[in-house]
Amino acid sequence: MQSWQTCALSGELIETPVISKVSGHIYEKRLIEKHIESTGTCPITGRPLNFDDLIEVKVAKVQKPRPVTATSIPSLLSLLQNEWDALLLEQFQLKQHLEQVRHELTHALYQHDAACRVIAKLIKERDQARIELAQLQNKLNHKVEVETNNVPEKLSANYVTDIEQTALKLTSQRKLLRKQQSYFEQFPNPQILSNYEIKQQNNQTQGGTSLDIQANYVIVGGQAGLVSLYRSETLLYQNQQSNQRINTIKFITTDEHLRFVSSTSDGDLVIYQFNTETNVGAVTQTVKVGQNITGLAIHPLGYIAIIVTSGGLLLFYDLRSGLQISKVTDFEGQCQFTSVAIHPDGLLLAIGQENSQIKIWKITSGQLVAQFEGQEGSISQVAFSENGVNLASVSSTEVLQWDLRNPGQFQKLFQSQNISSISYDTSGAYLAVGENKNIHLFDIKKQQEFFKFESHRDVVTAIKFAEFNKYIYSCSFDKQVNIYGN
Repeated sequence: MQSWQTCALSGELIETPVISKVSGHIYEKRLIEKHIESTGTCPITGRPLNFDDLIEVKVAKVQKPRPVTATSIPSLLSLLQNEWDALLLEQFQLKQHLEQVRHELTHALYQHDAACRVIAKLIKERDQARIELAQLQNKLNHKVEVETNNVPEKLSANYVTDIEQTALKLTSQRKLLRKQQSYFEQFPNPQILSNYEIKQQNNQTQGGTSLDIQANYVIVGGQAGLVSLYRSETLLYQNQQSNQRINTIKFITTDEHLRFVSSTSDGDLVIYQFNTETNVGAVTQTVKVGQNITGLAIHPLGYIAIIVTSGGLLLFYDLRSGLQISKVTDFEGQCQFTSVAIHPDGLLLAIGQENSQIKIWKITSGQLVAQFEGQEGSISQVAFSENGVNLASVSSTEVLQWDLRNPGQFQKLFQSQNISSISYDTSGAYLAVGENKNIHLFDIKKQQEFFKFESHRDVVTAIKFAEFNKYIYSCSFDKQVNIYGN
C-alpha cells in the first residue's frame, strides 16, 4: 500500500507531492511532469494525462531518515573511503582519456602540417612550371595566358645570367683597382676630411628622410612625400605624389635619361624621369606593392629594384617595364623586414629585421646563406662596404661591423642614443654615422672616430659620400641638405 509520503514512481520520499485526477496516486511533481512530457499518459493506468490533471498537495516537509550506513563513525569513515576511491578512479580515467586525446591531437596536427607542406610545394612547382611553359611557348611565337599573380620565387635564367656576368666583371675590376696604389691616393686622408666644412646648403619645405647622388645631381625624399632634385645649388624638379613619407629614394640606370625611383610607407614604388635638356621631369610609372616598403636597393645592373616589406616579403622588379619578376614568400608573416642592402658585386643581399637579426640572401640561387645575430634593438639600416668584405648594421643605440669572411663575427664601432643612419665611403676605408644632430666619421682600419660634423639642427637621416670622397652629402629633419667639402 502506497504511503502519502512516498512517490508512486520512485518509491522515495516526496518533497513536492501532487495527486493525479486520473489515477488518484501521489507522485513527486518533477518526476510525473517529466513522464507526461515524454509519454503524455498516466504511468499507473496508461490513460492520457496532462499537467492540468495534477493537483499540488500542501503538506509538512518530512525529514529524510539517515541511512543505516551513516549512523556510526566507522560507517561514516567507510562511506568516505568509498567516495574517495570512486573519486580517484574517476580521476585516473580522466587522465587516461586526456592522454588519448592529446595523442590523437598530435597525430592530427602532424598530418595537417605535412599536408600543408606538400600542398605548398606542389603550388610552387605548379607556378614554376606555368612560368617556364609560358617562356618556352613565347620563344615559339605562341601566346600563353598565365595568371598575373603567379610570380616565380626565383629569378629567371636570363636575369641570373646577367647578374652573374655583372658580378664577375665588378669583382675583377675591384681586385684590379685595389692592387693600384694610385687608386687609393686619390682619396683624402682623415686629416683632410677633418678640415671639411659646409660648402653648400639647400633649404627645403619638408624634412629629408633619404637622399642619393649621381654625378653632380642630388635627389632628396621628404617626410610628407616631397621629392626634390638638385644640381649644385639649383632646384631642378619637385614633385609630391601623396602625403606619405618617402622611405627610400635611389637613382636608376635604364637608359640615357636621368631616372630615379622612390618608395613610400603606403606601398607605392614611383618611377621618375628627368630630361636634362629641357629640365622637365615627370612620373613615368607607379607600382602598387600593397605593403609598407621598408627597404629599397638597386642592383648594379641599374634596372632591377629589390624591395623588402614590413610583412616579410622580398620582391624584385624590372624598372624598365615596372613588372614584378620575383616574389620570395619564405618569410611572409614570420619576419618584419626593416632594411635591405646589396653587395657591390650584386650577388648577396643583407636584410635587416625588427627582431635584430640580419639575413644574408643569395640572389642567383634564391637561398638564405647566413643569419647574423648579436645586435641590440631593431635593425634600422644595413650597408656593405665597397671592398665587399664588411657589412655595417645600425640600431637606435649601436653600430656593428660584421666580417663577411668570418660569418657571425662583429666589432662594435659606436654606441649612443638615437643613431639614425650609416654610410661607407667609396674606398671602404671610412664609415659615416648619423647620431642625433651630428655626423661621426670613423676610420675602419683603426676602428676609431677621427672627426664629427655638428651642422644640423635635428636628426640626421641620410649620408652619402661622393666619388673619391670629394664631397659628403647629408639631409635631416631640419629641412636642410648639407654638402661638405674642402
